[in-house]
Amino acid sequence: MAKESTSSLFGAAYDLFKRIGETDFEYVYRGYFNHNITKKILVLADKSIAKVTDDTQATLQKRIYYIMVEGLQNITHHQDEIANDRNFDKYPGLFAIQKSGDKYFITTGNIIANDKVSDLKSRLDVINSLDKEELKKYHREILTGGTISDKGGAGLGLIEMSRKSGSKLHYKFEKLDDEYTYFYLQTQLPSDDNGSSSEDYVIHSHCSMDGLMSLHHKMMAENLQLLFNGFFNQENLLSLLAIIKSRSNMPLTTIKISNVMVEMLQNIIKHGVKTEGVGVGARGVFFLGQTGNETILTAGNIIDDQSVTTIEERLKFVNGMAKDALSDYYDDLLLDFESVDAKKTGLGFTDLRIKSDRPLKYEFQKLDGGGTFYLLQTAIKTNK
Repeated sequence: MAKESTSSLFGAAYDLFKRIGETDFEYVYRGYFNHNITKKILVLADKSIAKVTDDTQATLQKRIYYIMVEGLQNITHHQDEIANDRNFDKYPGLFAIQKSGDKYFITTGNIIANDKVSDLKSRLDVINSLDKEELKKYHREILTGGTISDKGGAGLGLIEMSRKSGSKLHYKFEKLDDEYTYFYLQTQLPSDDNGSSSEDYVIHSHCSMDGLMSLHHKMMAENLQLLFNGFFNQENLLSLLAIIKSRSNMPLTTIKISNVMVEMLQNIIKHGVKTEGVGVGARGVFFLGQTGNETILTAGNIIDDQSVTTIEERLKFVNGMAKDALSDYYDDLLLDFESVDAKKTGLGFTDLRIKSDRPLKYEFQKLDGGGTFYLLQTAIKTNK
């Protein structure tokens, strides 16, 4: 069943949602990185990790956090070097953290000058050729050799990422034009948290380097800037909002986007099916993108079959009202809730409709395993 069609984005949302397991998550940010944004990304990722780890994995959590910090610093260093180039806006930085089973995958991406590819590849290959003790010795040689610069010297950060993860550094170079190449770096952390080297665990296709690159290409095609796929609760809702508020390229619309985002994520938390004994919150997917002068917000989650009719009635009712009547109805809800027909209310939907100033798009798709996938989408005009 589909109403107020959201076109191809329904398939994109459902494909993203179903490709991860019940205890998994992925967070991807594509765009400009500043101190505030990187700080908020670390908070969100750290909270997501904390929700699915226990006290016995404290060491693993610290190692993951360290690698995230190094990866984000790497992005900002390269970003500063090319900030004034036209390619920066076209190919901004990328950060992703994914969990599949009990494995973690941290991937960063940024453009670099073509003349730096050979040297970077050589350093990575040297690091990947060394075992644990050799890496330790190599690290000590660089520290005592006086070759460290303000950009990290002879791969000091890369060496530490390899040591902390206990695995090889996976990388890919994708040439963009005669001047620049996009550099992907992925660190994979095995299930054991003792830092031992292990490359024999199964990598789920969506977490592989090729899988992440494919997702990145889709995000570029749809101009998506933020994706969160996993368990939603009040804590990560606030963290996602903090990231949006830290974005510097939409100062005039940030408040409106944040308010709409709150309603959409609360919708997931309120209506989403809770999985007993797994995670904290309701599983869902949310992504934010840009099309022309509009910011598109899309949220999807599984709901109980019996909730479909009620939700759809409320959406149809809100969408069918004229702008002035909608504002009056919203005031009535706030002032005298008990006098309004309970079947037609929906304060959150009414607020969404007013703030976006357009009908809300939505779709429902009944799932074979039970439940219905519910997608909600709206857009905000970006003031420029």
